[in-house]
Parts: sequence; structure tokens; C-alpha cells
Amino acid sequence: MREVKIGIVLGAGLIVLAQLMTARAVRAETGVFATTCAVCHQPTGRGVPGLYPPLADTVGAYVRIPAGRRYLMDVVLDGMAGRIVSHDVTYNGLMPSFANLGDGVLAATLNHVLFKLNRRLLPAGFKPITASEVRGARHDKLSAAAMSRERARLMKSLGAKVPDAAQSEAR
Repeated sequence: MREVKIGIVLGAGLIVLAQLMTARAVRAETGVFATTCAVCHQPTGRGVPGLYPPLADTVGAYVRIPAGRRYLMDVVLDGMAGRIVSHDVTYNGLMPSFANLGDGVLAATLNHVLFKLNRRLLPAGFKPITASEVRGARHDKLSAAAMSRERARLMKSLGAKVPDAAQSEAR
């Protein structure tokens, strides 16, 4: 009987711990988005035309292919500079690196952007980005030119318009 009580207490403790960890992950993803990403991309993820590109109803399409999944991790880890086109609007700016944030926090924040702002664009069976994927992406730091080439290849693979400058860099 004593073993049953101990088992019940341990089981209840594990359930409470799982709930606390889930709540903490939700706070991490929304907190970092609200205090870091939304400053430029806006709380709705719609961006500011001509200044900051949208995240909503955009980046969810990227994860249709493995290169797009990796691209999102590379952008938050290495930052981005230069000209891009999104929804036929040209942006020429700078996004800083957020490599100072932990792997789990970056994964949770990317998943927030994907699930909350891009759900309808996600492919069937989409699996959330994991901390271990972010950790693996950390090892390959990209220069601004390499990031531009990576984006050009991704956009071409997705059938999107690619700015002329990025197309010539991608060759």
C-alpha cells in the first residue's frame, strides 16, 4: 500500500512539473516575441511596410522544405542585412543576431511565430522546431553575403520572386 501512495504522489508531482514546464515554455515564446521581435515586426507580425518585413502569413511557407526550416534558424542566430522582397515590398535593413538567447528560447520563439502567426501556411504534419535543431544550426555561422545567397536559393525553391541583386549573388 505504501508503494501505491508513493507512486501516486510521484505521478502527481510529474504532472504538476510538466504543467509548470509547459507554462514556462509558453511564457518564453511569447515573452521573447513581445520584447524582441514585435519591436520591429509588430505584435501582429505584420511588420511595417518598407521598414520591417512581415512575419505573419509569410514564414510559415518557408518550412515546406527543409532549407526553409534551417533558414529561419540561421536568421535568428546570425542576423540579416541587405535587401529582401516580401509580398512585393522591398526592405533594405538590418536584423541583429539573437545568438545570445538559448536554444530552447529561440526554438520556442520560432514556433510561436509559426504556430500563432502562420498556422494556415504550415505543411500537414509540421513538427515544431526543437532546441537540438537550433543547437546544431549554431555551428555554421553565416556571413551577410552567405545569408543573402541562402535566402535567394530558398525563395527560388519556393517559387517566389527573388531580387536581382540576390539572384546574381546566388549564382
